Amino acid sequence: MDAFQIGPFAIPWARFQVFLALLAMVLLAEAWARKVDRRLGPWAYNAILLGLVGARLGFVLENASVFARDPLSALYIWQGGFSPVWGILAAGGYTLMALPKNLWRYALFSALAAGLVFGVFLVQRKGGGEEVRLPSVTLATLGGTPVSLQDFRGKPLVLNLWATWCPPCRRELPMMVRLSQENPEVRFAFVSQGEGPAVVRSFLEEQKLAPEWVLLDPETQLSQALKTQGLPTTFFFDREGRLVARHMGELSEALLLGYLRVLR
Repeated sequence: MDAFQIGPFAIPWARFQVFLALLAMVLLAEAWARKVDRRLGPWAYNAILLGLVGARLGFVLENASVFARDPLSALYIWQGGFSPVWGILAAGGYTLMALPKNLWRYALFSALAAGLVFGVFLVQRKGGGEEVRLPSVTLATLGGTPVSLQDFRGKPLVLNLWATWCPPCRRELPMMVRLSQENPEVRFAFVSQGEGPAVVRSFLEEQKLAPEWVLLDPETQLSQALKTQGLPTTFFFDREGRLVARHMGELSEALLLGYLRVLR
């Protein structure tokens, strides 16, 4: 499961998981605030805010060369990209400065509650999960030539499911095409969902994009095979066709480069 579904809206599961963990931390801190010291309530909200800011700044610094090309992209937090270690250091430093020593243990218990909730949901997601492999699906190129996805085995594969009507897909596609050209050791395939060749070809020509592999999936059979809940969704398969990672939602260049490092 890629996301938590609320009607037509899909929230990436990793973000929903973090939300539940931080909610547990706030609730416990508020309970301590009523029984022990009211300063624990504001501490929780400030620690979370500074932790998120620290995690984002840490990620930006770790990928400084990427963000230097487009500094404003550091503000595109909807793309994801947070370093947990930096976030913990920022929140922990704030805690040590903001709370007296006699309250540190309550802050620690609240943080441990968040970690416990996160860990429980993480184990539930991974537990019993069977290995996902590249589906045996045959699609078509823009010219109508049939292509079996099994033919892509032998090299690492980035499989991007997208559509021309999807704003996040349109934003990330130029960057992904560029990286596909800069990383020839990894194969990229861009699979249009539910659209015909005329629509896809017109969009690519308008955007002056020429990916090596653009495939059509008008019946969305690949989305069904991979149980995709929203677009864009990107899958990362190793050279044997085993799923290494999946990402629902828009990708930043820094995140995509991180996935490529793992894929190699």
